[in-house]
Amino acid sequence: MRQLVPGMKWKARFPFQLLNNKNVCLAIMHLEFSYNKEEVLHALRYHFLQRGEIKVFKNTLFILLVFTLCGYAYQLVTVGALVGILGMSVVIGLVFWYMLPVSIYNNAATFQDDIRLNYSEEGIVITTRNSDVEKELSWHVFTQVVKAKNFFFLYKGKKDFFLVPTSAFKTELEQREFERLAKNKIS
Repeated sequence: MRQLVPGMKWKARFPFQLLNNKNVCLAIMHLEFSYNKEEVLHALRYHFLQRGEIKVFKNTLFILLVFTLCGYAYQLVTVGALVGILGMSVVIGLVFWYMLPVSIYNNAATFQDDIRLNYSEEGIVITTRNSDVEKELSWHVFTQVVKAKNFFFLYKGKKDFFLVPTSAFKTELEQREFERLAKNKIS
């Protein structure tokens, strides 16, 4: 018997149902998906841009650029300083927009694999094509659920999250039901 929640034993009853040790029938939903690289990169950018420290950094860089341009207009800043600050801003922008998401995508084996996800009122079970290991997580592990355009972000902290693509759901109803369940269990 598997344990998803400590003290809770599950018995398989039907392909999409489990019977817990209190003989309560739990509906299990199943998703299978692979990650699309461009969508994941977009989701990672979204995640970074929502972080407080990135917002502060972005605003500080913008203010620096405005002051530099004003200083140049009033001949307080030289052309060399203007070009240097503009160049630094472009490089930093490229790092945050391109290099950081690509680096994370390339280093995370999960994004390169096929994912099988089972979810119920009790939690989720994640398996991959390249591994026989099942990762069983109670909904209590997650701290926040965020729905973006193409993904659900299931946060396990401020920086650690699991992505569930909205395209993995066969119907809009399944997607709404997952969102309802996740928000009810996590919030």
